Amino acid sequence: MSVTKQDIIYSASKMFKEKGYLATSIQEIAQDCSIAKGSVYKYFPSKEDLLCEVFDQCQLAYFDQAERLKDIGTGSPQERLVDQIVFRFQYFMEYRHIMVDFIDLPITQYETFRKLRNHVRERMMEWHRSWLVEVYGHRIKPFLWDLIFIYRAILKDYLQRVISEENLLSVEDTAWFIVDKMDALVNHMSKSGSNGLLGKSAYDTFIHSGSNDWNSEKERITEELLGRVIAIIEAWKGGAERRKELQEIVQLLNSEIAQTEPKRSVIQALCAYLEQEKDLRSSVIQLKQTVLL
Repeated sequence: MSVTKQDIIYSASKMFKEKGYLATSIQEIAQDCSIAKGSVYKYFPSKEDLLCEVFDQCQLAYFDQAERLKDIGTGSPQERLVDQIVFRFQYFMEYRHIMVDFIDLPITQYETFRKLRNHVRERMMEWHRSWLVEVYGHRIKPFLWDLIFIYRAILKDYLQRVISEENLLSVEDTAWFIVDKMDALVNHMSKSGSNGLLGKSAYDTFIHSGSNDWNSEKERITEELLGRVIAIIEAWKGGAERRKELQEIVQLLNSEIAQTEPKRSVIQALCAYLEQEKDLRSSVIQLKQTVLL
C-alpha cells in the first residue's frame, strides 16, 4: 500500500485528538499507517514537525468553518456572536489535545512551533477584533484594544471551565452569558466615556511577541501564501478560461499588496472573489488575514 504524507497527517491527527501529543509515539502513528517508523521520518524530520503540520491543518479548518458560519449566519449581531462562540467551544473541545494543549506544550524552544503559535495568535486576535467591531460598531473605538484583551481572556477562561468542570456547563448558556457580560461592559464603558488603558501598540506587541522582525516575517508568510494560491491555480482543472481569470485576480491582489499603503477594501474585494472557489478558500482567507493585520 502506498502511504502519502497526508495519510500520515491523518493518522497523527486522529491519535493526537484521542490521546494527546505526549501520549502518542511515532511508532504508533507508523503502525496505524501500516508502515515502518522510518517511513514517517522521510516526510517529517521530527515528531514536533508532524505536530506543527497537524495543528496547522486543524486551525485552517477551524477558520474556514468559522468563516462559513459567519457567511450564513442570521439573527442579531449578538445572536451571531453567540453562534460563533458556541462553534469555537465545540471545535476546541473536540480537538482540545491539538488546539488547546498545543499552546502549553514544552517545546517552545522549537522555532517552527514558535512561529506557528504566534501566527495563529495573530489570526485569532484579528478574528476577535473584527467580531467586536461588527457587533458593537464605532462606539468601542476609544477602548477597542482593552476590549479585545478582555474578550480573549473571558473566552479562554470559560473554555477551560467548560472542558474541566465536573458539573458540565452548557455551551450555549455559557456563550450567552459571555455576550451578555460583554454587552454590559461595552454599555458601561461607552456611558462613562472610557478611553481604555491600552493602545494599538500593546495589541501589536502581544500578537507579534517572539518575532524579532515582524515585518520580514509578515512578508515571508504573505509570499508563501501567495505562492500556495498561485500553485493551486496553475494546477486548475476547471478550464483554461477560468484559470486565466483567477490568475488575473491574483495579479491584481499581488499588485495591491505591494503598494506602500494597500487599500483594505480592494484587498477584501479581490479575496472575496477568490474565496468563491472551494480549493482556494482556506489559503485566501489566511492570506487576507495576514495582509490586513
